[in-house]
Amino acid sequence: MGSPSDERIFTLQEQVKKLQSQKDSLLKELDAVEERFEKTDQMYRKFLPIIIDGVTTGEDLFSRTCNDLSQALKKGESEGRIVYIMEQLKTSILKEGFTPHGSKQKKGLFSGFKKGVSLSFIDEYKLRYHEVVNNLRSNLDEKYSGKLDNIAARIKTAEDTTDISEIRESVFSLVFVYISDTNQDRGKVNDFVREVVGKILEIESNLSASYQQTDSMFQTNDRFESVLDAEMKRLKQTLDVASSLDILKIQVSERLASIESALQKKQVKDRSIRDIAEKNRQSFKSGFTKLKQELDEATRYSEELEKKLNQDQLTGAFNRRAYDKRIKDEMERFLRYGTGFSLLMIDADQFKLINDHYGHAVGDKCLQEIIKRTLPLLRKNDMLSRYGGEEFVVIMPETDLAGGREVAEKIRQTIEKIEFIYKKDKVKVTVSVGVSQVREGDKNSQQVFDRADIAVYQAKAKGRNQVVVN
Repeated sequence: MGSPSDERIFTLQEQVKKLQSQKDSLLKELDAVEERFEKTDQMYRKFLPIIIDGVTTGEDLFSRTCNDLSQALKKGESEGRIVYIMEQLKTSILKEGFTPHGSKQKKGLFSGFKKGVSLSFIDEYKLRYHEVVNNLRSNLDEKYSGKLDNIAARIKTAEDTTDISEIRESVFSLVFVYISDTNQDRGKVNDFVREVVGKILEIESNLSASYQQTDSMFQTNDRFESVLDAEMKRLKQTLDVASSLDILKIQVSERLASIESALQKKQVKDRSIRDIAEKNRQSFKSGFTKLKQELDEATRYSEELEKKLNQDQLTGAFNRRAYDKRIKDEMERFLRYGTGFSLLMIDADQFKLINDHYGHAVGDKCLQEIIKRTLPLLRKNDMLSRYGGEEFVVIMPETDLAGGREVAEKIRQTIEKIEFIYKKDKVKVTVSVGVSQVREGDKNSQQVFDRADIAVYQAKAKGRNQVVVN
C-alpha cells in the first residue's frame, strides 16, 4: 500500500484525466455548435436577399429599407448594422401602416405625437440601449445572458419614459450584481463600469434634450393660439359693426364658431399632452438624479472592493495579489521601454522565536510596526507589499541599486529602534534586507525576486540586521 501522499497524487491524476476528457468533449460540442451557426448564417445570407429582392419593388420607405437589408446581408456586414436596419424596417412598417389586422398597439407617451414628432427619437433610444446591452454581453460571463436577454426584449417594446426608467434600473441592477460577483482586476472593472454608465448618461442626456424641444413646441403653440384668439375677437368686433351684410355675417360667424370649437378641443388635448409630458419629465429628472447617485455609489463600492482585494488585512500594506500585478506591469515597462526598477526584500529576524515566546499578538504588533515605520521612508510611487508571513517586498520604480541600498539602510536603521515592553521584557525587532535591480537580459520578474531573496539569506548568514545587495 502506498503512502498517503502517493494516494493523493494518484487521486489528483485521475481527476486531471477526467477534467481533460470533459474539456475535450466540450470543445467538440463547441465546434459542432459553431459549425451549425456558421451554416445557418450562410443560409440566411444566401437566401434572404433573394426573397427580399423578389417581394419589394416599390420606391416607398419600406421597400428602400428592405433593399438596404438585402445589400447588407450580401456584403456580410456586422450584426450591429443588421440590427439597426431591422429597427429601421420596423419603423417604416409603423409609419406606412403595415400592421396586422386586428392588432392593438401599446399606447404610450409618443402615441399622441404621430404627426408632430418623428418615431426616430424612440428608435434612436432603443438602438443606443441595444448597443449598451451588446457591450455588456461581450464583456460579461455566460451566467448573465438570461438577464441580458430579458433587458433586450424589453428594449424592443419600449415606447415611453416609464419603460426607459425600468430599463435603466435593470441595467444598473445588473452592473451592481456584476461588481459584487467578479474577482477580476478592479481597475479594469472600474473602467468598464464607467464606460457603460457613461453611455447611459449620454442616452439620458439626449432624452432630456427632447423634453426641452417639447417645451419649445408647447411655447410656440401657446403663442400661436394667443394670436389666433386675438384675431378672432377683432373679427367678431368687425362683424358686429357690419350689420348690413347679414348673410356674410352669418356665414363668417358659422366658420368662426367652427374654428373656435376646433381650437378649444385642440387646447384641451394639448393640455392633456402637456400634463403627461410634464409628469414624465419630472419622473425623468428624478431618475436622472438617481442615476448619477448610483454611478457614484457603484464607483465607491467598486473602489472599496478593490482596496479590500489588494490590502493585507493585518498590516494595511498591499497583499501578494497586488504585488503580482504591479511587478508584472513594471517588468513589462522594462522589457518595452527599458525603464528600470529595484526590489527590496525585507525579512523580520527571528520572528518565529518572537511568536513562540511572546505569542502571536506581539508578533502581529511587530509586523504592524514594521509597516508603520517603513511607509514614511518610501516615495509615493513605491509599493510596499506583504509577500507572506514576516516577508515584505518593496518595488521602487526608476531606482538603481545605489538608491535601493540607501532606502534599505534607512529602513533597517529605523526598524532596529523598535522596542516593546512585554511583562517587563524588552522585545526588539530587526530586519534583514536584500536589494536587487532588474538587469539587461532578464526575461521575467522572478529573476529579480530570486536575487533579492538570495541577498536576504546572505544577510541572515552574516548575522542578521543587515542590508545585502545582489
